Amino acid sequence: MASVDTLSALGAHPQWLPPRSDCRVFLGRPGAPEATKTVVEPGNSFSPGMYTFGVTWWLRLHTGSSGATFFAPERAPLEKLRWRWEEGFLPLLHCDVQLDDLSIRHSLLQPAGEDAPAVDATVQLVNTGAQAVRLELFLALRSLGPAGGPVGYIALGDEGTACVDRDGRVLLSVSSPPDAAGCGVGDPSPLAMRGEVPPTTKAADDGGWCYALLKYELLLGSGDRWQLQLRCPLQPRSALRADMPSKGTTLPDGWEARRQAHLDWWRSRLETLRVDVPDARFREAFHAGLVHMLTAMVGDQVRISPLFYPLPWLRDGVFIMRCLDLAGMHDIAWEATEFCSRHDFFGGFGAEGDAPGQGIWAIVQHYRLTHDLEWLRAQYPAIRRKVEWLLRMRRADTPIRVTTDTPVLAKMQAEAHLGVICLPAAHGLIMGNMDHAVSYSIGWVNHWAICGLREAAYAASELGQREDASTWKLEAEQLWASLQKYAEEHPELLTMERTLNSMLWPCHVWEGHAARQQAAEAIDAYWRRVRTAEDGSYLPEPYWLYFEAAQAHNALLLGQREKAWQVLDYRLSHQDLPGLYGWREGGEGVGTENATDGVTLIPHLRGCQRVDSIAPHGWTQAELWLLQRAMLLEEMEAELLLFAGVPRGWLQPGGRVSFHDLPSWYGRVSAELEVQPDGRSVHIKVRGADAHTRVRISLPGAEAVLESPGRDEELRTVIPMQDQP
Repeated sequence: MASVDTLSALGAHPQWLPPRSDCRVFLGRPGAPEATKTVVEPGNSFSPGMYTFGVTWWLRLHTGSSGATFFAPERAPLEKLRWRWEEGFLPLLHCDVQLDDLSIRHSLLQPAGEDAPAVDATVQLVNTGAQAVRLELFLALRSLGPAGGPVGYIALGDEGTACVDRDGRVLLSVSSPPDAAGCGVGDPSPLAMRGEVPPTTKAADDGGWCYALLKYELLLGSGDRWQLQLRCPLQPRSALRADMPSKGTTLPDGWEARRQAHLDWWRSRLETLRVDVPDARFREAFHAGLVHMLTAMVGDQVRISPLFYPLPWLRDGVFIMRCLDLAGMHDIAWEATEFCSRHDFFGGFGAEGDAPGQGIWAIVQHYRLTHDLEWLRAQYPAIRRKVEWLLRMRRADTPIRVTTDTPVLAKMQAEAHLGVICLPAAHGLIMGNMDHAVSYSIGWVNHWAICGLREAAYAASELGQREDASTWKLEAEQLWASLQKYAEEHPELLTMERTLNSMLWPCHVWEGHAARQQAAEAIDAYWRRVRTAEDGSYLPEPYWLYFEAAQAHNALLLGQREKAWQVLDYRLSHQDLPGLYGWREGGEGVGTENATDGVTLIPHLRGCQRVDSIAPHGWTQAELWLLQRAMLLEEMEAELLLFAGVPRGWLQPGGRVSFHDLPSWYGRVSAELEVQPDGRSVHIKVRGADAHTRVRISLPGAEAVLESPGRDEELRTVIPMQDQP
């Protein structure tokens, strides 16, 4: 973790303030290069790009005869740094701090509509007390940062309102001249603690430990407000920096106009989906989850997490693709799905046995939403190719190994079995490798194979390829029969988490009546054994939150909405990025080795010296978002399921739940649920579903099955409310 010279310097200088490194969030335009993602830690200390530097703020608050207290977000308890998105989900990042009568708000964004990446920020101070407040605010640009790198030269320019590099390129500019400023070598934190700045205006260091420190001396009367604006244009370090100079500008006028343009850019992508529910956490998380996933994208690739996983990963990625598609962002999802179409195997662990089924699912799910038959026709050779992999694996008499032409984690190159996708077939099943093993992945791999074959057969039928459709459908039925028999002979299959993660969601395998009952019993037994404490309270998943969310999704589709709400309610109340609806992979250092050992960037950073978990994590974000969607709308076998996750608490007299224009297999659906003032009935309105679509309304203790009259006609019904237990 972190660079060797960073750890050495911090060891030699214990008085330096290291970056927090306990959690971080990312800002950036969807599809922008990895290097341009802004890394932000609590308190809004940030690095404007990967391997750049750190920008942070510190404060000395004078307390009369007792001297001054020093505040640094790097040392503050996490709960004192109140993080929040603008309006709960738009990527303008606010951090609020209250120090006695002094209110501090640090706001940060990476403007989405500008050609050149930059970071804009404001620091606002307000005296909310009756007495005047005297303080010193420090702004530091230093090598250490959330994703810092060497700073070999720095100088002050424009009367101290800019920090520039050796070529005169602006690294940081501010809206007001500081009262004092200077540059030095080392770290400025010890000076700031004493209220001092260095006397020199430039510094150079072969080791890259240069810094600049700006000091503002303030006296705020009761009710006074003071604000500073700053901007960091991202200056490239690459060999092409002379041939492709940065277009980044110093601080321009019009902060409010740029802020508004940025928010409008993001609203145009997010607010087509309108969700109105009594729980504000649910509504904000629904949109914020999409922000995390969109920000992580690089080119046409969905990514798990910037900085930690700078590579595409199929298993995680297909869930993110589906979120973007189901959010109506078909153009973005189309590009990511085509990457899936071109590559049969990709991911940090190399080729694995679940990949072909997942690739087919990604392609056909996009078609189910867009109904673009010509696009499906163009993808059909890829579907056929992926089916061939499934057939080969099911008939394999020796292990099959595949070498990928996409990146894998560096440590995987030392694995002698890298690229083994399956062992010889047995019991009529694919003995596929997933997550370094076959034994606990039999259910998962074969679920995805059945799903892939069924989706391929559906695609073939849509394209009039009757022979393929018949052959692949029969293959899926035979594989399903073999899996059922295996489950009877090996009951431990139904105790394995990967089996339970994929039974109905997302693979739609155990949908038949008898199979559903068996699946429900398996989920029940697992919940009692793994998710329930002795006192009956919920036991959350400690590490693999995407598995927990998938189990909840399966429970929901089995009619067990209480289990689904246990999971979602817990995660909404226990966010790994508090206030920002970000969730993790791993925890307490467990599960982080794939990033810290497998990604070459982290050992070069001056920061990131501590990685307890990976957050935000794209697969976790996606699974929780898809669980939220399923609570409102989900496609099942030959029907549309609505409101299956609405909890009793939302059904109070006068209560209302609605969503607008959610894409589905059966059209873009809007629906409204309204509890009558007397609480005795619920009025339902549905619009947008294809004619003759079976619509199942599922509420606590009540259910109705109707048929849609057509997309342009409104379906209405009234459901009596049963007495609550």
